[in-house]
Amino acid sequence: MSEHFDLAREALSRFGELRWIRLSGGRHPIYGYQQVPFLGWRFAEPDEEKLRTVEDARTATPTRYEWRIDTSRRNWVLAPSRLLGEAGEHAASPEFDERVSQLMRDQEFCVRALEDLDAILRTLRKQGKG
Repeated sequence: MSEHFDLAREALSRFGELRWIRLSGGRHPIYGYQQVPFLGWRFAEPDEEKLRTVEDARTATPTRYEWRIDTSRRNWVLAPSRLLGEAGEHAASPEFDERVSQLMRDQEFCVRALEDLDAILRTLRKQGKG
């Protein structure tokens, strides 16, 4: 997991100071199952340009699944649309945890979605300064 986390932190840090970051995905360290991948973060100074950059990386990257960015709260979340639910729903909705549990049963989805997330982060890292 730390390789994925390091990639996420490196990619996002190129656009501004991070105040908080959380990455879900990869093999659970105790139970061994694949976890549902998503990325949450908060910039010290969020703005439309930073959001546009992440959106550009998301749309420019070929993925197996559709991904969305939820900016409805202080922490932004990049997640597969299957996890976020219908348009207008967000990561803070009560159904989010239920969808995590349901999607965890689809281990192939978890593996392939983590590959998607890595690809998006690699695109984002290439777009960054430095």
